[in-house]
Amino acid sequence: MAKGRILAIDDELYSRRFYGEVLSPEGYQVRTASKPQEGLDILQREDFDLVIIDMDMSEMGGVEFAQTVRQDHPEQDIIVVTSKDDVELAVEAMKYGVSEYLLKPLNTDEFLLVISRLLFRQSQGREHQQLMQENIEFASILGYYRKCLSLLRINDLDRLGDLILDTMMELLRAEGALLWLVSYGGRNFRLRCRRGLAQPLAGEDNWLPDAMQLRQLELGEPTIDEKGVTLWLPLVMDHEPLAVIRVETPTGRKRFGRRDLKLAEVIGEFASCALANVLNLRRVEHGSLRQPSSEAYRMPIFRDHVARELHKARRYGRNLSVIKLTIENHAELATRFRERELSDAIQRLVGTVNTVLRDADIMGQPAPGDFYILLPETDYWGSLVLQRRIRRALVGQLTVCDLKKSYPIEMLLRSASFPTDGGNFDQLAEAIERRLERLHDSLYYRTKFDELEFWDIVGNLFGSPQDFRLDGRMLRVAPHLASYESSLISRYVRMPAERFGAILRAFCREVVESSRIRGIIYLSCANFDEARRNLPYLRELEESSTTVFLVGGDRRVSWDLNNIMPIFID
Repeated sequence: MAKGRILAIDDELYSRRFYGEVLSPEGYQVRTASKPQEGLDILQREDFDLVIIDMDMSEMGGVEFAQTVRQDHPEQDIIVVTSKDDVELAVEAMKYGVSEYLLKPLNTDEFLLVISRLLFRQSQGREHQQLMQENIEFASILGYYRKCLSLLRINDLDRLGDLILDTMMELLRAEGALLWLVSYGGRNFRLRCRRGLAQPLAGEDNWLPDAMQLRQLELGEPTIDEKGVTLWLPLVMDHEPLAVIRVETPTGRKRFGRRDLKLAEVIGEFASCALANVLNLRRVEHGSLRQPSSEAYRMPIFRDHVARELHKARRYGRNLSVIKLTIENHAELATRFRERELSDAIQRLVGTVNTVLRDADIMGQPAPGDFYILLPETDYWGSLVLQRRIRRALVGQLTVCDLKKSYPIEMLLRSASFPTDGGNFDQLAEAIERRLERLHDSLYYRTKFDELEFWDIVGNLFGSPQDFRLDGRMLRVAPHLASYESSLISRYVRMPAERFGAILRAFCREVVESSRIRGIIYLSCANFDEARRNLPYLRELEESSTTVFLVGGDRRVSWDLNNIMPIFID
């Protein structure tokens, strides 16, 4: 290996040969140029430890050359040689950064000594700079390690996920980050948390990587996308993927770089260890605190979870809901099938329900065939939406089978929410039981309307227009209403007035029980005062979030009610 690379610029062929003949045998790699501009072009393409230039060239003098080189290469060492013994010229050259000023003819030993001294000083400077850089990097790494150590002190999965993303954003100087946690079966990943300005794209709540992506995840190495604005970091422990992090939009720069990859790798080691510890703790809880037959929490543990979530809901003014899932014919199924067959069917049912729930939702089992589901930060409307998702997920799975017979599982779902239905778990459970009792006595349950579409239910309740006849003739819709009738959006039927009142009472009761759900109801009437007197649950409707517009009337009226509003139409 050469001792150093030297560029010699001189318009005299003799001088250029001298540099090559003197320096090459000493182990230096020498490149020569006959003109200053040629030397500048070479410096733009290559790096040199030392540049030697003749002061007396006509095209560009040594001082001017040094000024030009310093603009792009401020650390470049330059030796100026000249045949003029001029002190002022030497001082001027030194002012512009010339390292040495030598007189021609050059003494070979003195010349080699000067070059050796300059390159030795360079090596010392580089060594010092490298040591300084290593000290700075070591101090930075210590700071990163102290920052990452806080991850190992947390045993709550939600707090840990947020802290991992906050740490990634702070150390990588990014605007946002998302974390997907490995889900059931270890194949798909569910979005767990996001921080900053990061937003998941459509369909990213549940991400299923392909075979190639899964192999990359198992390697656990951070990568940067082609544009350089997104950094991916898999969290892996013992070649098992635990989570995937996406860090987005570097701050104050155009793209992520190699330093960010190294730093992400350091953070990933701590995050993987912390996440593995928390998941192992959850597995221990899973084995000791849950029912082995259904994997639902035992009720003392479930009640403790509910009490903590209720405390947070009261403190921060949040909602909370509890759903009860009950297998109505559990006792009958237990007599028809062996315990193992029934247990397997319930495990499948619970496993399917778990795929619909969020990670923050938990399930408790008070008795065989009964389950409670806690939904933090969820109002009554949210609990109804989740019930519908559970029913859809369980389509085709509500059966118990053996080799000879198959029998349906009759499942009921009802919910209650805090603070509308109660302030503690017992009050919420009582509200759910009342709704289950009403469900048992309802036409909806007895006629299995939950299995029908909306207009099929309407048809079963009221029949179709062809079912109504007057004096042996089919009763037709009035001409001015016929254009509004549609099998998709509306239907006109006749019914006794008392039946209409019963339907109105049931409808208003549902509104009252779902008092936090916002809605609009239009009710036609001939007399506003009479409609107001006949409207059930008037005080409760006034306190709900639903507005009832009474449309029609025989005159304009003005009331002091906020949610019951008359709209006069002549």
